[in-house]
Amino acid sequence: MHQTIGGVGRNLADCLSRLGLTPLFISALGKDANGDRVLRFCSHMDTSAVVMLPEHCTAVYCAVIAANGELSVGLGDMDIHWQITEQYVSKFKVQLQSASLVCLDGNIPTSTINYVCSFAEEHGIPVLFEPTDSISACKPFKSDSWKSLAYTSPNLMELRAMNEALGLPVPAELPSVMDDVIGVALDMSRPLLKHLQCVIVTLGQHGVLLCGKSEEGTISLQPKKSPKDVPGTSCAIHYPAIAIEAEEILNVSGAGDSLAAGIIAGILTGQETHTCIRMGLLAARYSLGSQEAISTLINTDSVNPQKVIDRVWQQPTYQNENKPPTTKSEL
Repeated sequence: MHQTIGGVGRNLADCLSRLGLTPLFISALGKDANGDRVLRFCSHMDTSAVVMLPEHCTAVYCAVIAANGELSVGLGDMDIHWQITEQYVSKFKVQLQSASLVCLDGNIPTSTINYVCSFAEEHGIPVLFEPTDSISACKPFKSDSWKSLAYTSPNLMELRAMNEALGLPVPAELPSVMDDVIGVALDMSRPLLKHLQCVIVTLGQHGVLLCGKSEEGTISLQPKKSPKDVPGTSCAIHYPAIAIEAEEILNVSGAGDSLAAGIIAGILTGQETHTCIRMGLLAARYSLGSQEAISTLINTDSVNPQKVIDRVWQQPTYQNENKPPTTKSEL
């Protein structure tokens, strides 16, 4: 048995803080031993917007990890997330209004997601939605809130759930052959790209698929005022993951959050697309080899644009609509 500090939003804030950024973490903890432990562990983060509630328990999630490091089964008590209300979040309007980017995870109530999306759209703030799981992935898509998102980072099952929530046809079974995966992911991303700037599809050991509008042979991750006005056809760029031996994998629970945080760090520091994605892949690789959800080895020295430049990478493949995939020497 090994107990770690986790939670999607916390993981994102943790990793971003380790990468030299200063995110404000808005959440709720129980006034209990677990809550105290979380705050001690997060001393490197800005937790000034974390409320401790005496009548509630800190969220706990029990994950059974198989020998290969993959999640086998999970059981949790997440009731305290209902206390992250729009009324509580609204106390931080000033900080939200000055943010370069707002990240939402799927654990918070739908009403809070709707509030933040509406506020962000009103103030021109890009929003990234990390769906958390297939059920939570649907929350912004139960209303028009999803149209206020700039980015989302689902896996293939979560992307299918988003399409189902919009009443769109989806495949009964998801493909396993990589070329088919890319085609299906691009097909399911296309309806979202009518309003979102990019869909970042996480593919586990196969890396990440970046879906968006083609701009001069690549996809821009830098925030735009109106993604709907971006010319060009929908396309996808597949970035393979960094190779890792099975025996090196200690935990997969924070790898996706590390990936997202690395990408966000690249975006917020103005990096070009392939550097952003590869910073994410590098952060994910560190967390796969750590017992903690977010590796303590992640910092501004281990994950940065120069580390990306110095590393030899597998070349990404680029797929335009209705065309076979191609490999480009540089994007």
